[in-house]
Amino acid sequence: MGADVYRDRIVVGVDGSSGARSALMWAVDECQIRGRTLLIVHAPDLADAPFVASSGEPTIRALDDAGLRLLDAHSVAASTRQPGVPVTSLLSHSGPADALVDLSLDADMLVVGARGHNGFTSTVLGSVSTRTAAHAHCPVVVVPQSTALRIAGSSLPIVVGASNTPAGRLAFEFALAEGQRRSSVVIALMSTTQDTDRPADSGAVLPTDLQRIRGLYPEVQLVTSVVDADPSEALLIAARTAQLVVLGCHHSDDRWSTRLGPVAATVLHQSPCPVVVVGARRQTPTSPMRTHLVVT
Repeated sequence: MGADVYRDRIVVGVDGSSGARSALMWAVDECQIRGRTLLIVHAPDLADAPFVASSGEPTIRALDDAGLRLLDAHSVAASTRQPGVPVTSLLSHSGPADALVDLSLDADMLVVGARGHNGFTSTVLGSVSTRTAAHAHCPVVVVPQSTALRIAGSSLPIVVGASNTPAGRLAFEFALAEGQRRSSVVIALMSTTQDTDRPADSGAVLPTDLQRIRGLYPEVQLVTSVVDADPSEALLIAARTAQLVVLGCHHSDDRWSTRLGPVAATVLHQSPCPVVVVGARRQTPTSPMRTHLVVT
């Protein structure tokens, strides 16, 4: 199949944590909104071997068996929540971040939990989410555990950190497209360092490049605001009553880097609602594609 076919799917990374279950529920809801299929991915962690392997049992086989049971349970939960969404699952023998970054090359969206936990199936999605967001080939959504019962596509607004930079423009366009898809208000927060004017009553005047993007989505209700305080603090305050926060990201060429910038890093790990990290879609992988993948 061609890459355009695979981009009809959303990929969600899971472990055994409640945070991963929240990510799963958000992802399958998003599939329903977008008309996408869902691919559920789990990469077993060797650190979990003592929890799953009995005496004399091969470690990899035990981890695989436990991982397949986990995927089966998550697949049932996703199908129960959204019966109309096609669901498949995949067990990867790559590292969690490597597997997800590889799969993001042909995905419409990648979804992970904000953090996992130590112990059985303990892949720590907190570290995985940061590295994945820094390197993925598609938008990455990091879902906090508190989002378990919040339905995607609600009437809450979408908040975007907009700026007249390549990453800021990508985030702004993504937010407007989501506002159109969800019939939601978009709130654009801009720093005082941006090239904006501030009329007394009408918020901020968008820079020319952002005005051009805004013109592509005239039906979306847009509220603009200039932020005098710390941008991350303003975004986190706005996130309390938002369904999504959208941030731009300049992907690092260093495959081991987890640097997202101070604002993105702070919001990513403290936001009470899902955060979408948007960067330019890459055309080639940043690491070799792994071959040890088992599809179920």
